[in-house]
Amino acid sequence: MVPKFLNFPIFALDISDTSFKYLCLEENKEGMVVSGFGEGEVEPGIIERGEIKKKNELVSILKNIFREKNAKYVALSLPDEKGYFRTIRLQGVAESEAKNALELQLEEYVPLPPAEVVFDYDLAEKGKDHIEVFMSAYPAALVESYLASVSEAGALPVFLESGFHALFRSILPKGAEENGMLLDWGKNKITFSIFEKGTLRVIATVPLGGKTVNEAIAKTMQTDLKHAEELKIKVGFRRVPGSEEVFEAMIPMITSIREEIDKYINYYETHSESGARIATLYMAGGDSNLVGLREYLSSELKLRTMLANPWQNVSFPPYYLPDLVYKDSLRFATAIGLALGGLEKSKYI
Repeated sequence: MVPKFLNFPIFALDISDTSFKYLCLEENKEGMVVSGFGEGEVEPGIIERGEIKKKNELVSILKNIFREKNAKYVALSLPDEKGYFRTIRLQGVAESEAKNALELQLEEYVPLPPAEVVFDYDLAEKGKDHIEVFMSAYPAALVESYLASVSEAGALPVFLESGFHALFRSILPKGAEENGMLLDWGKNKITFSIFEKGTLRVIATVPLGGKTVNEAIAKTMQTDLKHAEELKIKVGFRRVPGSEEVFEAMIPMITSIREEIDKYINYYETHSESGARIATLYMAGGDSNLVGLREYLSSELKLRTMLANPWQNVSFPPYYLPDLVYKDSLRFATAIGLALGGLEKSKYI
């Protein structure tokens, strides 16, 4: 147990198969400040589809980061693709009984013995004779592997949650009652999450990352991936004279993204008992910066579409601006949410 009087800084670590991002938030009397941030690559094969395959190599990476940044207390993301997420209606169950009720029903929703599962939930709706909760569950062995890696690297894991939960915390204003979708477009995948009245309801992950777009451009232009990414950033999703081939190479991938968004929104709206309608599409992740993408999706989907504000719930001191500029902060949105969650958690430790 960490004594309250330490008021320790939280080192937030967002890690995936191919990369890691870290960010440290510290609180003072005037607000929160960013005392450090950075990112790096994870060699192929160390983590595969969210599962740690080479623990010693991961520990070595983390140990170097923690030592260099003097990280003592870590908030950590868990891979979305390894989680089980579902909105569950509990009939005739009081809110205080939700955890016990879910434990009895775990086998219906998670293909693992209950003893091998760790789970948490958020209250989504409270009716006269029922409650609805959004449950998040993970294999206990996977959670333990991440916790052990952080511990063996020399830091104390004080907070962990799914990546999309952290992202949700960073971009959605506290107390918001709107309905919307959050698109997190990273290097290897896109995560779609739908929220109703400020509460998560649906999550889905598809392997349409920014890397897929780079590969399509590289193949069309007969160039390497590095140059392909440079072209993607420079041209964006626009018909730029002299770069039409880049745009044409991107069309199948961007169209697939639009179709996935449309599919999930239509499914949710047609199955919502409350008649919920999605009002806003928020975009986060490094590739959400793609020039022309927001305008295209807004036009095609007939939906208010905007880049998320990862600093939405960070209380900066007056006249303070972090060194992490807005464009880059979209890549760090999950780490920012983790840091906020870790700080909140530390108040009760």
